[in-house]
Amino acid sequence: MRLKLTTLVLLLPIMATAQNFSNLDFEQAKQIASKEKKIILVDVTSQRMMGQEKINSEKQLAANAEVAGFCSKNLISVRMDMGSEAGKSFAPLLQMNMYPAYAFMMPNGDLLEIIHPSRVYTNPGLFLEKANSALSKANSKWSNSRSILFQDISFEEALKLSKSSGKPIFIDAYTDNCQPCIRMVKDVFSVDRVADYYNENFICLSMNLGTVHTNLAEKYGTNAYPTYLFINADEKLIYSASGYTEADEFISYGKSALNKSSIQFEKGTWKDIVSKAKRENKPIFLDCYTTWCGPCKQMNNTVFTRPEVAEYFNSNFVNAKFDMEKGEGLKLKEMFGINAFPTYVYIDVNEVVVNKIVGSMPAEEFLSKSREGMSENGLSAMQKRYSSGERDESFILQYLRTLEMANMIKDAQKVADGLFKSTDLNNFKSKEYFKYFLSYMEDPDSEIFKYVYKNRSNFYNIYPQDVVDRKLRSIWENGANRYVQGSGDNATIDKEGFKKYIKRMKEEGVEDYQSIEEKANIFNAIQTRNWKSLLSMIDTKIKKTGLANMSETEMLAWGMQIDRLCTDKKIRSHAAGWFEKFIPLFEAKQARRKAEAEKNGVMLAMSMIDYQKELNRVYKSLSNN
Repeated sequence: MRLKLTTLVLLLPIMATAQNFSNLDFEQAKQIASKEKKIILVDVTSQRMMGQEKINSEKQLAANAEVAGFCSKNLISVRMDMGSEAGKSFAPLLQMNMYPAYAFMMPNGDLLEIIHPSRVYTNPGLFLEKANSALSKANSKWSNSRSILFQDISFEEALKLSKSSGKPIFIDAYTDNCQPCIRMVKDVFSVDRVADYYNENFICLSMNLGTVHTNLAEKYGTNAYPTYLFINADEKLIYSASGYTEADEFISYGKSALNKSSIQFEKGTWKDIVSKAKRENKPIFLDCYTTWCGPCKQMNNTVFTRPEVAEYFNSNFVNAKFDMEKGEGLKLKEMFGINAFPTYVYIDVNEVVVNKIVGSMPAEEFLSKSREGMSENGLSAMQKRYSSGERDESFILQYLRTLEMANMIKDAQKVADGLFKSTDLNNFKSKEYFKYFLSYMEDPDSEIFKYVYKNRSNFYNIYPQDVVDRKLRSIWENGANRYVQGSGDNATIDKEGFKKYIKRMKEEGVEDYQSIEEKANIFNAIQTRNWKSLLSMIDTKIKKTGLANMSETEMLAWGMQIDRLCTDKKIRSHAAGWFEKFIPLFEAKQARRKAEAEKNGVMLAMSMIDYQKELNRVYKSLSNN
């Protein structure tokens, strides 16, 4: 409905051109204000209030040069008779404010500021304060182009999305005819920095909890509007606030909610992170991830979002996360020795590693290990104790667990080697000690290996027999590969030592020791670059075993070594011939396995290596010489 203006003219600049506006209605005033990018000043009044005293007071205010200049430049000024039909239609725009009033409005009718006329008649400064505030708000609205994006999904769907994305839910809870609710939509949700913050960090819903979704109002104790609910994927209320709120304070609500809902990671360079850690005198928690790492995403979405985890890390650390495969992540990966994902590094302000944890785990375990790692039982503290000479076995066992948790295998190997030399052999009859034997023992000449091999049947009740036997065989194989001295073209074989080792395996009754000897001979040929001997041995093995029965793992490993180390075209061409025949056989075997699995309704185990792709790659490279 077009709103008719009863009379025009307010303030000096308007009075000077009264004829131009005397017949405007409110819609026309809005159009002019929009076109000229001005705001509207409405004298909200009535006929009975329009006495001579009011007119004289307005003339006195308009006589102020600063007021006159501001109005001429920035305002379209009109009167509204609230006793008219137009006034009745205009009333909702006042948002329940009383009249008489001076209302500063946007060209679309949004209320910016409002004040009683009597307060400004003799106080031009107060008028200008309100007018400038209104203009500032208008400029902010004009400069903003984005708004909070409320998703058109159910609460249940939002919970699922929250669980998969790791983002908490923000609900703008409103009710019918709620003027502060409407103001939030018009004045706050449409501010760019508000929109950007909420759209980035939350799954946003706008829901009528007053009359429609009353079950949620009851569940979360909502009885005033607007109310802002922040809820995690477990349906727990993590933060709430209510009432009309300006933009910066409203953003602070979101920050408070995020602090309680998830670990908050800083944005910026590594230098920025370290600087903040020094300013706040806090250690750094570094999440080392990759985009393809499933466990990384699982931790981010299900563990980092637990309130107790968020509270601990947000209170005690400066938190940072970097993709280890791009940007600064590449440097940090090398700097902190990252070789598995996810890896979590705890670093002091001097960039010294205090603790390190590798892998995904439940929230309780992650929190426990993190707290322990920052104590005297953390990695850094234990490294110092070990370096100072502490060798108590209970400490050594705990240190090994800490090194394993940090995936520091070389360090763990060194510590385990010391344990193997110092501890009572009978200790390895316990599962904890024998676990380290399985993980780190590589030396067939060590006393502990000889003891375990001789008494291996006694260890079958600690670990399954196949696990024990497989480890023992691995150690025998490792020993057979120790007889090459030097490297490359200068490498030589200790033939006498190798011969004695083979004899020892035979005398010790090592099952099928001949295959260990065969593998070692192939290894020795590669290490000494004896390519003709290598081809002869592999040809013999293929003839004996049958190409279709050859292991794709061995074929790929041999082919990769020849491709990397051998430049002899005849050798490379000969090796390419193996792959030319082997690849179709391998593909046919894989097709049969897949068909059989589908027939039986089972899923084939995933391989870390795409053998079909890698076999073809090596074949192509060898063929090109």
